[in-house]
Amino acid sequence: MIAHIDQERSISLYVHFPFCRKKCDYCAFYSLEDSSGYIDRYAELVRKKIAEINNAYRKPYKTIYFGGGNPLLAGSENIGMLLECAQEYGKSEEVTVESNPEDIKDSLFSLEGLMTRLSIGVQSFSDSALRTLGRRASGEGNIKALERAISLPFDISVDLISSIPGESIDSSIRDIDIASSFKVGHISNYTLSIEEGTPLSLRAKGVGEERERDNLVRIWDHISSLGYEHYEVSNFAKEGKRSIHNSQYWRLGQYIGIGPGAESNIGYRKSISMRNKESLSDFLLDQSFDYEHLSREETEEEFLLTSLRLKEGIDKEEYRERFGCSFDRRYKDSIGRISSELFIDTPSSFSLTEAGWLVMDPIVLELSMSF
Repeated sequence: MIAHIDQERSISLYVHFPFCRKKCDYCAFYSLEDSSGYIDRYAELVRKKIAEINNAYRKPYKTIYFGGGNPLLAGSENIGMLLECAQEYGKSEEVTVESNPEDIKDSLFSLEGLMTRLSIGVQSFSDSALRTLGRRASGEGNIKALERAISLPFDISVDLISSIPGESIDSSIRDIDIASSFKVGHISNYTLSIEEGTPLSLRAKGVGEERERDNLVRIWDHISSLGYEHYEVSNFAKEGKRSIHNSQYWRLGQYIGIGPGAESNIGYRKSISMRNKESLSDFLLDQSFDYEHLSREETEEEFLLTSLRLKEGIDKEEYRERFGCSFDRRYKDSIGRISSELFIDTPSSFSLTEAGWLVMDPIVLELSMSF
């Protein structure tokens, strides 16, 4: 697997912690409740896997991201041990650890110098919205968590969810105003997706596509009015506070994911898509990857899907270097069939407007007809 890494290009590291005190009712990610008996063993296996990759790569990772689940259930000592291992060959540009609001404690001060960014899954400050989502926190508890977080020596990112059944758009605007009042550098706003098989899907329906679009337009305008740059479909940042790690995903850069269900992408002109074992029990037995070699066309489609999520869109020179042909020549006919209000086409780039982001899937489908 390591032999396929393009050594001339940076690589990022993601570690998935599949542990939760209580799985939220809307969550479709792989995670388990009451896994405390496995945490230390899991952390040691992850450390060995990171060391194995380190020995082959022997360079600093561009970025590191610990997500979940809830990474902080592993404890600051385990998190610190893994971050030290991951930065054996040098400091990363950005090191992010996800957290639930209720797990933000002073023990995080011990990670100063090892991490740079704390990403907090607030989701909402509305008690009724949090009950709908099956969250353990309260609105007041989330506010107190942010008060603690801003005293920590890290950049702070807040995740919010909108279009929650039973909640008004005014409730989402209030959530945004509260988060921004803490001067956080980054806000992510995601439209609630009610996934089949989740507890939420058994008792609630989505608000509908038309209302989702109306909500997004108002939310996007409001967050931008507060001085945040709308740099990706669901993400907003103050100057210099973009998520570098997630930008690796959106630019179809190289990243390795460790842990149950974690995804990886390596290579350049042709990607290799990898996935770690599906369950904790499988991972404890075998930490190897299952992988699939993507064709040039499949890699190109992934590139379109990810790059067009970004404000800058597709860099045409990067496209030429990666795929060996002219973007304009390949997509001229397809672009001609897309309404001009949905995109910005310059000699150096092709990107979508906010109106284009609202209908991005049909646009990517139209472009992919050029393959």
